Amino acid sequence: MRDFNVLFTCCGMHVSERIENLRNNEDGVNVKVFACNSNPDNLPYGLDVEGCFVVPPIHHPDYIDVIVGICKENDIDVIIPNVTLELQFMADYREDFERHGIKVSIASSEAIKISNNKLHLYERYSSLMPPTIATTSFHDLLSFDASIPNDHRLCVKLTDHCGGNGFAILDDEKARDMTLFNRYGENRYVSYDEMEEVMRNLDKSILVQEYIDGTDYSISALADNGEVKHMVGYIGHTMSFGAIEYGEIQNNYYAEVRVRDICRDLKLDGNVCFDFRIDKDCKVYLLEINPRVNASLPFVAKAGINMLYLRCKQLLGHSIDGSYPIKERLRMKKYRESKYFY
Repeated sequence: MRDFNVLFTCCGMHVSERIENLRNNEDGVNVKVFACNSNPDNLPYGLDVEGCFVVPPIHHPDYIDVIVGICKENDIDVIIPNVTLELQFMADYREDFERHGIKVSIASSEAIKISNNKLHLYERYSSLMPPTIATTSFHDLLSFDASIPNDHRLCVKLTDHCGGNGFAILDDEKARDMTLFNRYGENRYVSYDEMEEVMRNLDKSILVQEYIDGTDYSISALADNGEVKHMVGYIGHTMSFGAIEYGEIQNNYYAEVRVRDICRDLKLDGNVCFDFRIDKDCKVYLLEINPRVNASLPFVAKAGINMLYLRCKQLLGHSIDGSYPIKERLRMKKYRESKYFY
């Protein structure tokens, strides 16, 4: 295994552990990490990266040429996309990068169209997900509300966002409780009156879904053209902006079966995160798929398998077969620390 260089695109500030995962790899190879973003304030200055670059927005006509130029100047071997909004673009233009000898950690364009969009995902896997409608009509929302059990609530979602962005639970009482505003670990609540006002101005459909009270559960998987090579599941005891703040490694057979089936069906490739909800009767509901690296990969690495490094190894043509003992019941809590730089 040779040394190699990686570029994180749309890179934010919370990547220090991912950089550490690449550096502290099982093969002892030297991995240099570079980062780029169109917003200089979001770049990980002060972290141990080889270079940070300000680039045009994704859909700017010069974006591809700028990224290719950075890759050539810095001998980049692998590009790792980091956010949901860039995935379809990177999948569509993957071959443009590969013509320059640059590997992109992304599944096929067809797989991304389904897995990266909550509406398309529901259209394909409605039997695995909570009851859902796509609408711009508040009247439709009320009709749907009347169709679910009286003690259940609704939630609303944007179809193409992640990390809790564009998500809220409909609850008149909690929406007016100021002690919950921006409280750590709390969901965003919206009243029916507020939602009616929001929906008057919608220019595209949103998802209205039965909210499943229960436990957050996720599986990070590493797939090879539809075949799951490795996966690790974990409970989210405390969540913030859709990411686990306090979690615990734990397997779930029913969720694992769904992961294997969906990866095979869509021919997903690379790092994929599946988000589920487990209700009080232990029924598993699929909520969404993030076909990219996710924030909990460092947790998975501490549990026994460094999936980010293995993905790079896979893209560079090496086998990622092998058995990795997983530390069941390992727990993780996130703590914030400051970085200082000029």
